[in-house]
Amino acid sequence: MTLVSPTIEHDCIPLSQLGEREKAVVHVAELDHNEREALAAMGLHEEATFELCQQGQPCIIQVEATRLGISREVTERIMVRRCGVCN
Repeated sequence: MTLVSPTIEHDCIPLSQLGEREKAVVHVAELDHNEREALAAMGLHEEATFELCQQGQPCIIQVEATRLGISREVTERIMVRRCGVCN
């Protein structure tokens, strides 16, 4: 599974606006094919649950046992839903 093209949903925010230690689920991303494939290979795909470890440049998230550093430019294009069950 990979990240898909964006659709508008009211409860979605850019990953760049998520607070530290918040958990969220990836909804959609406005990324090119290569970016989507690279992130999916590291575990960040649509419906993946992750925790934001550190906001900034890079933004650090944890997907399962893997921590990823993602540029601010990319995090602004990944839409997420806060994980109500996880928080």
